Amino acid sequence: MIVARRLCRLALPLVLALPSAAVAQTYEAPPSFNAAQIKGIVPTGDNYTVRSPVRSDGLLRVYNLDTPYGETVAPGDQMAQMRINELRALALLEQVSSSNTFATSLANAGLSPLKYTGRLITNPVGTIQSTLSGIGGMFNRIGSGISNAGKTQDNALASLLGVTEERRALAATYGVDPYTDYPPLDAKLKQLAEAAALGGLAVRGALLAVPGAAGIVVSNLSTANKLNDISIQDLAREYTAAQILDLNRKKLLEMDVSKEITESLLANRNYTPIDMAAMVAAIDAMKTVQGRAVFFDAAAAADERANAYFMRRQAELLAAEYKRHPGYRHVITLGGLPFLVAKDGRFVTVAPLDALSWTPDTAARLEAFTKARNELVAKSQGEIRITGTATPLAKKQLKALGWTVVENQRG
Repeated sequence: MIVARRLCRLALPLVLALPSAAVAQTYEAPPSFNAAQIKGIVPTGDNYTVRSPVRSDGLLRVYNLDTPYGETVAPGDQMAQMRINELRALALLEQVSSSNTFATSLANAGLSPLKYTGRLITNPVGTIQSTLSGIGGMFNRIGSGISNAGKTQDNALASLLGVTEERRALAATYGVDPYTDYPPLDAKLKQLAEAAALGGLAVRGALLAVPGAAGIVVSNLSTANKLNDISIQDLAREYTAAQILDLNRKKLLEMDVSKEITESLLANRNYTPIDMAAMVAAIDAMKTVQGRAVFFDAAAAADERANAYFMRRQAELLAAEYKRHPGYRHVITLGGLPFLVAKDGRFVTVAPLDALSWTPDTAARLEAFTKARNELVAKSQGEIRITGTATPLAKKQLKALGWTVVENQRG
């Protein structure tokens, strides 16, 4: 829905230039789906239920999840899977924090703050100035926090206190993004990370010893790509948000992304630092592809959280396609959507689209992609690879426009 609106805004100017005959055609209503029959979606859990039927908007399924924290809307299979993973992790966190073991560890911990951290709280500027020579590796963390002021969800002083360090460890153990934008999970991570930071090893051990957690929660941190040879899981656990932004900045500039686009992208808070790292790592993995900066120009324009997550997932899908078929030469955009250009001149995109149907809006977008493609290379052909399925009408209309649809693409 949100992604669809963004693509429509990008595509509409091109569609208006098409001959009227090109848009005079048959349309269809987007289908609805039984939640229990959607691959990869677990329709019920301890703290959520996916409403059924699940409607679609021509591109994505739009999920409504009923939870104890209120209704949650997730545009697309990918985002729904992310939210379900977060809800399952949240259920585990609440289970652990309600246990007698956790209560006993808190009672036995002794929550008096350390003398040194107390000084940081009461006089932060003076303390930073007077401890630079003796704090060693911790200086790099504080330095990153200052240079990325306004661009990071980490608080540099909280990193020194151990709160965000504990939060990162806790989130990684439960397989979720430590910088999650989901308010209930964000609040629970904050609460328990503070308890772990103040309570020490006993409290931390009670929180991190989760029998079977790895088999219960599917990690939102799993990706095949690495940033500077560092896995995304290790980045989430070991690096502050500011350090991750520094790594992203370095890699973006190495890919010839302009400083203006780099800083615009890094300042875009619709991405979490982990999203950004996963996206940058994915595009960086396509070493022989030229014009990779074009992808980040499009990514920087993501104006809502769902759009940003769409771009992250598309980057990972494109990287997986490149790994399978490394003959791609260029990245371009058609109507605002990134495409790869193969050696034989084909234009190929891989996108996290769940349910492609031939609605007026979908037709407008895809006709815009076609016009932009043909302006580059007359009578050219292309492939649209999607993670879901397309209706027979959508495939028929796309074939007439010179596109082959490949369904159930994985990456």
